[in-house]
Amino acid sequence: MESRGRAGLQPAGEGGGEGGGWVLVEARLQGGAPWGFTVQGGLEHGEPLIISKVEEGGKADSLEQPLLVGDEIIIINDVELSGYRQEAIALIKGSFKTLKLTVRRYRHQECLVLFGMKGESHFV
Repeated sequence: MESRGRAGLQPAGEGGGEGGGWVLVEARLQGGAPWGFTVQGGLEHGEPLIISKVEEGGKADSLEQPLLVGDEIIIINDVELSGYRQEAIALIKGSFKTLKLTVRRYRHQECLVLFGMKGESHFV
């Protein structure tokens, strides 16, 4: 039986130059939309595609290690992204019961302040 709103999150690898500045994290969200996060940025705005908001109590927040604001989305359902937000939204909306994300998370992300983001956010 599928558990609604529960998901798994696990490290997928590390990298990022001197001292490994980031890690790749795989998240598996179950139960169908809404997934509980907002995406912003994308190549059409000259920015990385990031999670700009996580809904408190939503599926993305209900992970053992929740998705975080600032996580950069790089793979959706095993499809490596070109970086365009519309591509990501189409893949996310095409996920009916399970959504698998791979994100790049910077090690000191909790200290980052995100500002000056161009473009609109899209809640998924």
